[in-house]
Amino acid sequence: MPSNNSRSGLSGISVVIPTWRRPEQLGQVLELLLGCTPPPDEILVHVDAGDAETIPMLEARFSQQVFWHQSTVRRGPGGGRNLLIQQARFPLVASFDDDSWPLDQDFFRMAAELMQEYPKAAVLSGQVTMRGQMAAEASDVVGEANCYESGACVLRREAFLQTGMYLPLRYAYGMEEADVALQLLDAGWTILKTHKLRVFHDSDLNHHASPAINAAHITNTALLTFLRYPVSYWPLGVAQVANRIRFALTVGRHRGVLAGVLGIPGVIRKYWQARKPVRTTTILRSRKLARTNLTIAS
Repeated sequence: MPSNNSRSGLSGISVVIPTWRRPEQLGQVLELLLGCTPPPDEILVHVDAGDAETIPMLEARFSQQVFWHQSTVRRGPGGGRNLLIQQARFPLVASFDDDSWPLDQDFFRMAAELMQEYPKAAVLSGQVTMRGQMAAEASDVVGEANCYESGACVLRREAFLQTGMYLPLRYAYGMEEADVALQLLDAGWTILKTHKLRVFHDSDLNHHASPAINAAHITNTALLTFLRYPVSYWPLGVAQVANRIRFALTVGRHRGVLAGVLGIPGVIRKYWQARKPVRTTTILRSRKLARTNLTIAS
């Protein structure tokens, strides 16, 4: 797709979307993205292995407007985003899920302008409205954050590629954005939360109660500790794993807790070579940001 000249003087934007066997939802998202004014400069879709339904839909409806890649092995959403961000041709990358989309038609114009206004920002994390919720009004509030939502954000490609990128986990809950966010903060970048970029996520998050996701969230909390925390902060990580287990039990998510705990040694063995701890000052900065509400960015 050719670059859109209506955003002259501003940075071009690629859109990346990982998907797996949800062609109807994906088709709706793509129509809404292409209806933005201006639209993104390119749209890239990763179709994970084992999905025979999505490519025919893309060929029939979006062959001239969307680029796609199908993997022969399962990469998970993080692995799919990695591949697409590496392939992206533009310096800014808007990341969505196959069930999330901008609420405002001028989303990409605003994103490009904000990235110009805040050159140290690696990520703009949008304001998310879930299914059944009323969308909040857009506002000019912009503040620092310690993390972001990968299905509702705009990344600076240069900054993302300086990290180890996402681990290709099947269920990345508790790991994907938290891992990259720590690496970005450690490299001196900032993560901004903005109420100007509004995103709708067509989900009620009930799937978080599934045993597989419940287990993965516990396992991934331990994996993040091992990969990114200095040894002096491992007791904090142990406490965070315990808190995750306590939360799961409190809300009645008993199934998957034991599997999550038992899965910790195996996942650490699998990814131990990726260990690259951040500085203690980065952990402190992240925790401070997590404890505060939006602080006006300078």
